[in-house]
Amino acid sequence: MARRSLWGAILLPLMFAACGPGEVIVTAEVERMNPETGEQEIRPIENLPIQLVPFDRDAIFDSLTAAAAEPEPQMPAELATARDSILAAQTAWREAEAEWLERRERLEQISNEMEQYNPGEARYRELFAEFNAVEAEVLDAEDRRDDAFERFTELQEETLEELDRLRIEIEIWEDDAFADYGDIVAARLQEARQEILADTTGATGQATFRADPGEWWVHARHQLTMEELYWNIRVEVERGDPVELLLNRDNAEIREVF
Repeated sequence: MARRSLWGAILLPLMFAACGPGEVIVTAEVERMNPETGEQEIRPIENLPIQLVPFDRDAIFDSLTAAAAEPEPQMPAELATARDSILAAQTAWREAEAEWLERRERLEQISNEMEQYNPGEARYRELFAEFNAVEAEVLDAEDRRDDAFERFTELQEETLEELDRLRIEIEIWEDDAFADYGDIVAARLQEARQEILADTTGATGQATFRADPGEWWVHARHQLTMEELYWNIRVEVERGDPVELLLNRDNAEIREVF
């Protein structure tokens, strides 16, 4: 009897492992500018809603788009050019701000080092001369940063009305073209006898799911200033080792934001 109990204690967890769900670990990260250093850094995306979907939602949208009575509204060439100018101005502003932060940090370093010497010492005089030179660079960089930001803001304001008009036009089209999406999803879930699983990333940018083996799609979207990172990535869930997926700019679809 003791022997049977021992084998049962060993085999029972193995049986549950073989029959249980698989695990999916999703980590999301994006490149952001460090406001203190002005440099771009890879940071986790916190509070990002992520779904694990038992079907390809994009395939449904593609079918509905193809069957729509009217084609999807597209951005006019002139507006696309204006949008590109906004993005270029935004990049110039961020680069100017990064340069200003770098020079300001150097100015603080010089100031701290000067405190170690007396005004009569040679090293103090060297640092004082460098301080004056870098201070002028900081002021110049600050002017360039402010000019770049003003240019970025002006371009946004010039095209904001047109972008809003296009956004409303697209929303009206989507309301009509995708009206049956909810019913199709409900039918798919009933057919698959599954449900859409959801989780939100924490401070490490990670979300975890437990799902039945088979095909699933990891869906998430993260909005930036002028664009959106969109993910709809197929994963094959199996029992045993977890499926690990990294969501970043490289495997995202970059979508325009109006």
